[in-house]
Amino acid sequence: MRRGDVFLVNLNPVVGSEVGKTRPAIVVQNDLANRSSPTITIIPVSSSTERVFPFQVRLSAGEGGLSQESKALCEQIRTVSRDRLLERLGRLSQERLDDIRAALDRHLWF
Repeated sequence: MRRGDVFLVNLNPVVGSEVGKTRPAIVVQNDLANRSSPTITIIPVSSSTERVFPFQVRLSAGEGGLSQESKALCEQIRTVSRDRLLERLGRLSQERLDDIRAALDRHLWF
């Protein structure tokens, strides 16, 4: 598992307005921690793309193994147990990871 991998992740149960369901998510944790940690930091992905905020990143169908146009919900970054990861779908390009890093900067430091 490496930063930029896209996995199908079971995010249930949730509390309040956290994003739930089984959905794609992007691994954003560093690769050293990915090799040893029992938890993984991810960004959930949504197929609802009518509105994409500056702290979100539009993803095209096919990117990272996604079946439809989607967006990375960088404002919903979270750390989950490895046990929630179900299936690897693919991997994002470095260019797209750079876009995600910029969106995270906007969300966390804007």
